[in-house]
Amino acid sequence: MKKNTRHESAPTPDLLPPQCLSERNVAVWSRRMRMSLAILSMVGLASPLIAGSPLDLSGRAEDAADWRDAADSSSVAEAFGRGMRVNGWLLFGSDPLTDNFGDTSHRAESLPGYVAQVAVAQGARVARFAAYATVPVPMAGQSIAGTLTLDGAADQTELLTVRIGAGAPAMLRLAVLTDNLGGPDFVPRGISLAIDGKEGAVAAAAPNGTPDWLFWNLPRLKEGSEISLRVQSANGVAAIGGLLFLSASAEVARKPVAAGPLPLIDHKIGEFSRGGEYLKDYYVFKDGDTFHLFYNVGNAGESQQWFEPGNEKAFGHATSKDFKTWKHHPRVLDVVPGTWEGMVVSAPSIIKHEGVYYMFYTGFDDRVPGSQTIGLATSRNLFKWQRHEGNPVYEAPPWAERRADGWVDCRDAHVIKHGDGFLMFTMVTTKEGKGAIALAESNNLIEWKDLGPAVETFKEPESPRVFQNGEHFYMFISSAYGKQLLRAANPKTGPWEPVPFRWPAPGLWSGWEVVEDGNRTIFSAFEWKSFGNHIRFWDVHWRDNVPEVVY
Repeated sequence: MKKNTRHESAPTPDLLPPQCLSERNVAVWSRRMRMSLAILSMVGLASPLIAGSPLDLSGRAEDAADWRDAADSSSVAEAFGRGMRVNGWLLFGSDPLTDNFGDTSHRAESLPGYVAQVAVAQGARVARFAAYATVPVPMAGQSIAGTLTLDGAADQTELLTVRIGAGAPAMLRLAVLTDNLGGPDFVPRGISLAIDGKEGAVAAAAPNGTPDWLFWNLPRLKEGSEISLRVQSANGVAAIGGLLFLSASAEVARKPVAAGPLPLIDHKIGEFSRGGEYLKDYYVFKDGDTFHLFYNVGNAGESQQWFEPGNEKAFGHATSKDFKTWKHHPRVLDVVPGTWEGMVVSAPSIIKHEGVYYMFYTGFDDRVPGSQTIGLATSRNLFKWQRHEGNPVYEAPPWAERRADGWVDCRDAHVIKHGDGFLMFTMVTTKEGKGAIALAESNNLIEWKDLGPAVETFKEPESPRVFQNGEHFYMFISSAYGKQLLRAANPKTGPWEPVPFRWPAPGLWSGWEVVEDGNRTIFSAFEWKSFGNHIRFWDVHWRDNVPEVVY
């Protein structure tokens, strides 16, 4: 193994090292750094902890198998920074593994006291291959040559997350082992860190078969913060070798080595389900400090269809203050046989106006199966509801398809305040057979004027949900036939353009809803599963007017 270890003190933002480190550009960059640090030193600014953005790469230690001082395991090798001390470490593949793969209990670990938890991506395993370069750990007779590996990874995968507890140092240095992994099939193209969803620049990894470390300087992290390690996979494989936790302080208590597999990453902030029930279209309305959930409800089973006896005959109602603990209440708005809402009530949506709660919902007519219209109920307290005497208040526009058998798509209404009036978005099918979101406007929430299609898209674009963030309006639409997130500057005039959005892992996630909670944005969706669906809730982070969710 060649010894070409070097330490590059963390550069200022305009002096970040090039992503591809050839011998020539390393030399050029090193000369620039020496000159710059000399200048900074003269003005009293030089420090091994100089950093630009806290999420940008601070340095590299290449071909650095001997990462610690052999005489003092709490002292790190100079390549990782003068004055740095080892607070703790986590290295994968510490024991021989059957068939070269195993669960994440195969690791060497001594976590610092300020690390509350480490979690890994679902499906991540530890791989060890004897031919790979080994890295010693401060335990007699042990070294590691393994990886945390996720096969079949997407382009970018959150492979590992660290949750910070109390007592984190004012400046933490996190080093990631990237190149004890052998050939290019198992070395990532790049690695980045995200703190509470805010991601930094991607640091490139260049494999040569010997251990390389990338390290970041992180500012003081509050208790509960999450550091997400995101890997750009190569050939469908995401892999890293381990982590070092470093700071200027050696006075950090170490936790004992853990024996069991690491928990799985789970970023949901809450979930809702109820034994014996299935749920589908729903709406969450915040009133004070309480979230009210109203949802289509039926009997859990294999098919869970709306037309089966006993299904979707009223709305379920539950409340929560944290999306985790739920209190159930009596169902509301039972179907009225022999009317426009005699077969099914579906897809509630609530808006508050002048102290009154207005719930718009879909009714299926039991006299003409498949005939759908939109009705209205009002409440003063979200528990007792009174139907509007002029129901239904909205039906499919003239340009919508009306089939010979009486079936009419006109469901899943969502109403927002806009200017001095209101806008309603509803799923319909055009006479040409296209899926569309119909747009209507009103000044009083009772009488609605057709404005034509807001957007034409895939078949049956259900559950339109419109919300505002900053200067833009966004629209979710989703069904078994497709899903989209759209954006427009004006929800009345459009145009609605697609927005890039990372959807959850495979599964039928539908009925996307948005909980607006002050400055906090929460996305949610239900996953269709036989014998009972469930809703999950996730926090949303925004970057350049694009929402990001870590699932």
